[in-house]
Amino acid sequence: MIAQHLPIEAMLPRISLSRFFETEKEPGQVSPERTAEFYELSFYMTGNGMINMNGNEYRVNYGDIRFARPGTYMCSTSYYSCYTVYFDFGQSNVLYQNQLLDGIPEYFHTDGEYRKTFEELIRLFHSEELIAPVKQNALLLSLLTQLFERVYSRKKYCTAVETSISYMETHFSRDISLDHLGKLSGYSSLHLLRLFKRDTGYTPHDFLTSLRMNAAKRMLIY
Repeated sequence: MIAQHLPIEAMLPRISLSRFFETEKEPGQVSPERTAEFYELSFYMTGNGMINMNGNEYRVNYGDIRFARPGTYMCSTSYYSCYTVYFDFGQSNVLYQNQLLDGIPEYFHTDGEYRKTFEELIRLFHSEELIAPVKQNALLLSLLTQLFERVYSRKKYCTAVETSISYMETHFSRDISLDHLGKLSGYSSLHLLRLFKRDTGYTPHDFLTSLRMNAAKRMLIY
């Protein structure tokens, strides 16, 4: 795997494939192991399967975003469906590095606000419009910028709170205790509670409850 610095001002994505993907309906089916050749940006729609990226396991929920870089080792467990865009910045099998690309997490949860953007990327990929390739590449660059800014805008939170929020967003379907969050963040549960309320205005329990309620609403809708 070749690593290469890419100045942010020189980022020109090139989409090779945009598609809707759905696993086998039977739950528990494990996909073959593979290594990503392109950058892969996915928006998960339905299901409760598992995604394994470089040994890190994530349970699929509606609105989850997966950002795999070239060289990422992956496999998955059904069932789920997703939109996925495969792209590079000039060459496949090259890991391009800069602050923007390095700043987007490999897997994180959203409220589903990027769904229409992924649908438009797929529409443009299959469009015969003359300037569709230009539109889709520009839209992808805009999406990458939005995802980076989404993470960067939360830097107002201290590291302990950011760590707790990221964990809750990815694992909100599990039992999560204040003690467990404290161990993850390196603080006592009482001190983490104070930090969390100071930075967000909510307790970890209230924040987690809100995540679960929003997820339940999305499941009813979709």
